[in-house]
Amino acid sequence: MNPVLQAFVTSANHAFTHEDGATLGKLFVFTPSTVSELSRRISASDDFDQYTSYITDPVHAQTTHVYLTYVRDSQFVSAETGHGQLCRLAELLTVALTAANNGWLVQVVRAVALALCVQAQWAFASTGDAAVYTQTATRLLQLLIVALGDTGPENTSKKRVAVAVAGLLLRVSLRTSAAPGAYAGKALEARSLLDSSSVARRDKVSFMYWLGRYYLVCYNIDAARIQLDRAFSMCPAWHYHNKRIILRYLFVANMICGRLPSHELLEKYDMEGVYYQLVACFRAGDLAGFQNVLVDHMDMFRKQGNFLVLLERTKMLIYRTALRRISLVDRGEERANVVQYRDVLTAFRVSAQNPDMDVFEMEGILASLISQKLVLAFLFHHQKLVNLSRKTPFPVISQIGKVKPR
Repeated sequence: MNPVLQAFVTSANHAFTHEDGATLGKLFVFTPSTVSELSRRISASDDFDQYTSYITDPVHAQTTHVYLTYVRDSQFVSAETGHGQLCRLAELLTVALTAANNGWLVQVVRAVALALCVQAQWAFASTGDAAVYTQTATRLLQLLIVALGDTGPENTSKKRVAVAVAGLLLRVSLRTSAAPGAYAGKALEARSLLDSSSVARRDKVSFMYWLGRYYLVCYNIDAARIQLDRAFSMCPAWHYHNKRIILRYLFVANMICGRLPSHELLEKYDMEGVYYQLVACFRAGDLAGFQNVLVDHMDMFRKQGNFLVLLERTKMLIYRTALRRISLVDRGEERANVVQYRDVLTAFRVSAQNPDMDVFEMEGILASLISQKLVLAFLFHHQKLVNLSRKTPFPVISQIGKVKPR
């Protein structure tokens, strides 16, 4: 008999029998070092049936068997096979979680869900098959449905793991071949749990981060900014790496809402390089410079999923900045109420580094700015003038479209 294997199965059986989630969570671990060490100690045992046969509950026996098989084979099988084993483990845990009267399995479910996402990334990196993400999303969706369906007391409810699973489901849904909303719809229901004291802080931060990214992909910029800002604020200061990751996407959402970070903030999180160049070009109304910086760092922004949203959603804002700057030329802070077409055309040509831009293209850009309420003005085509509003020709971007309270 393998003493390590015997001790593991005995402890697992005791935890399953007495609904001891804390002990079971310590047994079902997925850190590379722990899995590797356990794999080394049990690799000589080929048949786990002789160890798990005395576990009376068949689901618990299968769960233990599949987990130990995954651990034993982790050093020898492909990432795709390992992912398949974790999918089976998640399926068994869904059955166990459904049958449980409370949320004592929460710790194990969270660990398995996270390991499943990581293993899916490894499997995709080795095979290039996006189907692994679809399989992962399906298993996470099943777990989430069970967790959200619990109506027990809050402090022992299965809902405590719902926010963690929902965040991982949003994470995976962004990588599937299906539209993000195909899996994200159920995940959004977890938003109602964000104010619950029974949900771990780390789960809230992770969920808000992935929810913000989901909104960013859906071009719901204002909602993305709110969630990412909450995640950044709630993330502890000592988690420097995590805050820096959140800030990359918060930077994008804020820029599209017209909010630019200070140099001190970018410097604090070691982002003063390319991000400071983008800020400088944005403030200067330099569209060509902005797009050149994006193209020069295309691989980085594409990997983050921010390239297209920055390229498409900042163009009109930078033209708006160029128009605002020429309205201040030679007048200090006193805006010119009327700007001539030729001045606007010159500014737009310089901004886009496009000497071939004609008056019709320029007028189209102005009409787009006005229709989106980014600029409050009238165009006088025959007189070739732009008549800017005397009060607020350039309203605060983040407030555009919002209904003011009476």
